[in-house]
Amino acid sequence: MKTFLLKILSKFKTLIAILIIILICILAVHFNFFQIKTKIYESYPNLFLRNFLFKGSSVKNNVLNDYNVRFLPYSQFFKLNLEKKKLIFDKKYYNPQSQNKSTAYSTWGSFYLENYKDKLVITDYNGSIYYHDKLNEIINSTTNKFKLKKIKNNLDPIRVYDTFFHENKLYISYTTKNDGCKRINISVADFNLRFLKFNNFFNPVDCNNVGGIGRMQFFVHQNEPGILVTTMEGMYDKPGVNSQNDKSIFGKIIFVNLKNLRYYNFSKGHRVAQGLYANKDLIIASEHGPRGGDEINKIIYKGNYGWPIASYGERYDFKYEKKPNYKKDHASFGFEEPIYASPHGLGISEILILKENFSNFFKKDILAISTLGAKSIFFANLDKKFSRIISLEKIFLNERIRDLKYHSNTNSLLLAFEENGELGILSSEN
Repeated sequence: MKTFLLKILSKFKTLIAILIIILICILAVHFNFFQIKTKIYESYPNLFLRNFLFKGSSVKNNVLNDYNVRFLPYSQFFKLNLEKKKLIFDKKYYNPQSQNKSTAYSTWGSFYLENYKDKLVITDYNGSIYYHDKLNEIINSTTNKFKLKKIKNNLDPIRVYDTFFHENKLYISYTTKNDGCKRINISVADFNLRFLKFNNFFNPVDCNNVGGIGRMQFFVHQNEPGILVTTMEGMYDKPGVNSQNDKSIFGKIIFVNLKNLRYYNFSKGHRVAQGLYANKDLIIASEHGPRGGDEINKIIYKGNYGWPIASYGERYDFKYEKKPNYKKDHASFGFEEPIYASPHGLGISEILILKENFSNFFKKDILAISTLGAKSIFFANLDKKFSRIISLEKIFLNERIRDLKYHSNTNSLLLAFEENGELGILSSEN
């Protein structure tokens, strides 16, 4: 009997100890010891336990705001599968001093993806170019880490902004510095695995220390083949002065003729265009607004998209003034209206239209939108004229997505996860 009571007492003491530990954990979370509450808040926005732990706080409202929202592996109507493959770059890629060049505001290891003849071709922000022989092998393999082979080249950029293949040629957009001033460039090389000798393709003499270059796409304009390229200017609450200036190449989408290398402004009034899609007569671009106001625009020749006069965003130092800093209407001032403008700071990046049936619940032409700040991918249904977005669903991945490509062999999306140098593979189970 005594032994039995001792066993009960021992179990009772264990239960008391467990309850004390649980109580300590709850108190630690409640009073945000060691920033525990903050970390849970950031990492698990839809965790209903938060409603209990943070009752009466603004976090409860955040939980309720997620009512009827689905999270991975589920979208609203179908299941998704996300895999991550760690990519091994060279030592320079991981150098903090080098990474400070990756963006203007933080330390990230930006890189860009190409699916070329079933090879994975990757270019990092330093201009180092890598490849893996078999993209299918990476996607289907159970291995989660892949060492990339490096291709020697003659580039020496400050920072790379995009890559693009056309007719066995690799185009790279990047910036350099000459006589203390930043210049934008596109160079091109015949693709091979031994040595890439890049030659000048688009190298304007204009220099601008707050300007930059961005995405590229092939396009035929007025029966002439060429490359469309986005340019940008300004930073934070200093929007720059050239987006409305017809004599400047900054804040524009430029058309560069493939035959004679002549170029001209295709459209103007752009802030920071981070995504570009072109096919036949259709051009769609995405761009960062200021504070909120990220846009998706259908691009027309000689169209003016309003920046820095009109924007559905506001200044970063916005203090809920009664008077807006930017016009809240584009059309009334002769500008093109966006087909979508977000009030949130999405950090919108690359876009593409999925021609194949990525999911049975989507129609054929679905717009995939990657984001940096929102760490999500969005799927958008557009109308037949591609003039407005009918529906938009956010899929939270908790990763900054710098680039986005489609792989038809496996019906999957390839994502450049820049925070940890990973290849994301997103596929639908329906």
